[in-house]
Amino acid sequence: MKKTNRAIAALLAMLLLLSSVMFSLASCNNKKDDNKGDGDNGGNGGNTATESYSISVVTAGGMALSNLPIYIFEYEDGSIGDMVDNGGYAATDENGKATFKLPAGKEYAARINVSLPQGYDAKPFYPLVSKDMSITVSSAVIPETSLVGVFYSLGSIMHDFTVNSTILVENEDGELEFKEETFTLSEVLKTKKAVLLNFWYTDCSWCITEFPLMQEAYEKYADDLAIIALDPIADETISMIQSFQSQMQLTFNVAKEELGLSNAFGVAGYPTSVMVDRYGMIAMIEEGAITSERAFDVVFEHFTADNYEQKLIVDYSDIVPREKPEIEMPDNDEFASFFEGTDLGDVIYRNDEEDEYSWPFLTGNIGEGEDAVKVVYPSNANKESSYAQLLFDVELEAGEVLAFDYFSSTELGADILYVIVNGKDIYSISGESSEWATCYAYVAEETGTYEVGIIYIKDSSDNVGSDTVYLKNLRIVTEKDIDSATYIFRFAATNPDKYNNYQNFITPVLGADGYYHVDTADGPILLMDLMGYTRFADDTTVYYMAVELLNDGKITEAEYDKLIEYCNYASNSAIYGACPVTEELYNAVKKIVEYYGNPDDTNDWQRLCCYYDAYGTKGKQLVDPIKGLATFSAYEVVESKKGSTDFPNSFTYDRLIMPRGLIGKFTPTVSGTYLITSNTYDPVTDTHGECNAWIFTENGFKEKNAWLTYENVDRMNTTDYNNCYMIAYLEAGRDYYIDIAYYDVYAEGTINYRVERLGGEGVYRFSVASPAYFTALESVTGELTETIAGGIDVELGSDGIWREKRTDGRQGSILYADFTMTTGIFTSDTLANMIDKGAFDFSRDEDGGAVAGKDCTELARKIYDNRIVEGYNSTLKETIKADDERIGCVIVTDEVAELLQQLMDKYTFKVENSWTKLCYYHQYFCAETPN
Repeated sequence: MKKTNRAIAALLAMLLLLSSVMFSLASCNNKKDDNKGDGDNGGNGGNTATESYSISVVTAGGMALSNLPIYIFEYEDGSIGDMVDNGGYAATDENGKATFKLPAGKEYAARINVSLPQGYDAKPFYPLVSKDMSITVSSAVIPETSLVGVFYSLGSIMHDFTVNSTILVENEDGELEFKEETFTLSEVLKTKKAVLLNFWYTDCSWCITEFPLMQEAYEKYADDLAIIALDPIADETISMIQSFQSQMQLTFNVAKEELGLSNAFGVAGYPTSVMVDRYGMIAMIEEGAITSERAFDVVFEHFTADNYEQKLIVDYSDIVPREKPEIEMPDNDEFASFFEGTDLGDVIYRNDEEDEYSWPFLTGNIGEGEDAVKVVYPSNANKESSYAQLLFDVELEAGEVLAFDYFSSTELGADILYVIVNGKDIYSISGESSEWATCYAYVAEETGTYEVGIIYIKDSSDNVGSDTVYLKNLRIVTEKDIDSATYIFRFAATNPDKYNNYQNFITPVLGADGYYHVDTADGPILLMDLMGYTRFADDTTVYYMAVELLNDGKITEAEYDKLIEYCNYASNSAIYGACPVTEELYNAVKKIVEYYGNPDDTNDWQRLCCYYDAYGTKGKQLVDPIKGLATFSAYEVVESKKGSTDFPNSFTYDRLIMPRGLIGKFTPTVSGTYLITSNTYDPVTDTHGECNAWIFTENGFKEKNAWLTYENVDRMNTTDYNNCYMIAYLEAGRDYYIDIAYYDVYAEGTINYRVERLGGEGVYRFSVASPAYFTALESVTGELTETIAGGIDVELGSDGIWREKRTDGRQGSILYADFTMTTGIFTSDTLANMIDKGAFDFSRDEDGGAVAGKDCTELARKIYDNRIVEGYNSTLKETIKADDERIGCVIVTDEVAELLQQLMDKYTFKVENSWTKLCYYHQYFCAETPN
């Protein structure tokens, strides 16, 4: 059973550490830094006598600071001088230690503050008073509150921030009522040991699931821990937030987030939780819901403990203590009597006795009386972050099928029962069954003994139903008995000799779909396992082999990037780690074979490959597992007829996909202005899922540079924030790639969408002049140069009215300031209401203090009184109809622009032309050249 045990261990490692693998794919090239010191770097100037020094750097919380550059200087005449030969540099290792060999007989000092992250307090120099010295540095919240150019990650020290929040407190009658409270991070950490920042929004289903559990745990730790729940969604108002808070009875701080914190964290999905420890350090970032109270208890206990040891937590399950089972598996005869439906021969059932954390399978009955059914089931129900194993060998003749029946009652896609045969994951079961079903676990190609492992893996979140999978009637049937779609894993390379050289290989045939197939052009798709262990190497993966070859200089960065491109497809594949073999991928792995395999064997690359035989499908093969992930595998987009209400295209999300979304290829036959809209409504759950949308060209998709990103820029399109509404001029014969994905990266379901041609050139839309956030510009060195408002270019005309500045010779549209509807900047109130609240009094700051400036309240009211209304407008010299989208807006003259700029300066950044974020214009659609 060594193969199965090794496969189970690999499967556990993959599932429990998948998030870190995905991160390494997205973020790390693991390229060597040729400028790093190796520790033996004293620059001894030819002297032979040296002394060894070691310096360890830890935080006040006891965490080692790794990869921290330490520079050594020597004393000369009682002062710090440059190190001889400019040597004396090394970076600390994973234990926070750096070692040096330095010329003997001199006095030295270390400097660490050059590269120490912001927020840490370090001395200019640390004299080396011993050969083995430890330096402890403290950290605290950074007083500066500006987030311009700030991007947080695990280990960063937080900048201070202040938000106006509300909490629910009991009044004299024992009822909960709102209390306003100013929340300042640095002040809170003076009395609390940790702060949880939670990013959420009111319609987020996982947030609704998470909050009651968070609240229950918070009540136990409120003396030592604070929570601030931050809603950054522009369209959600203070009243919406407070209504939600009241409904959920949340007694911790809840606030509208308009500081840009969610941007600084790069929040891509909701909820996202961030733990800030007592030293102001971001010690945990958890993307996705924490869906058990016990998990919150464990996290809160860790951060509030008196003996808290500071460390970076990649996943909260890392600190959830694992429970060792104290349950024994029934004896073999009892197990066989419950499990077997036909005589399987002498089968020995067992757990992995060497694994102290492996739970056994048990026997029992479900139902009562005559309806009672004998079953076997895993014993780790309701045991978070646990697994149970059932292992056995079975003799199968060629063509025989190993089958069993199952009834599943688990959390779909989270708590999963896997079937492993001969070391490969064959089948997975999860979700809630409506009736018993049959798993055809394996179809034997040849007579022999097959190693079988059945493993039930529980994650650390919800327990659904009975939280288990019931099994019965293990039996042997024939291929003809298979009555449901079944796909059986096969290796491409088989029949190894005693030297482990494989004798048999499949015949790869390139199909019309651009993929290699097995034996014929319409045979099973040939897959290459890029993220798992293969018959090519059972101790490493193609991904890590590519990293090693790059680090050793044996492949170019372009060759490495091509392999990583396919590894990204494989990491998002419906069959995790497996990618269909294209001609491009086949050529990309030749260097892998050259350095790690047998380059003289033209079939050796097939040891990386596998495929799935299809049974019970009436000849249909397994569908493309990376459909929609690449331009060559994009879905074909069907154009809707003008005026129709159909949504003929769809993307189905049944797994986490990063980078975001699936793509469909649209090639217009006629140039013109097209409208793309989506429908995320799920009639089963009666819910909508908010989505994002992008349009790419082929080069733009490869570079992750969208040609068009959906933003809610239509003034009157306020009825449905869940769905996209994109308008673009598309050229005939050019390929465009449409990507529509849920706003919540963990959301599952189907998004239907349509593409409709509105007309040719000359289509207008009343759009925001400068949507979204401010943009921070950096120099090539990464230094912040300026912040810009973005959006269209504008110019003041000779008539005193601001317009869009165009470069095609056409006169640009007039700009209109929106005074009667909320904007993307002021989401909780209109400019008209802000007039009465004193927002235009520029002689006072927002806290009421006197500042230089004038009170422009009456000017603002006068401008508002001249807004566009139904009837005849003398400035526009046209009749305004009741449904005109400009009603309630003010034509932007120089006077209006100056007034709005002062308002933006008061409440946001002092950025040129930021007033355009409060304005709309008539966007004209015509032919443009995509990126």
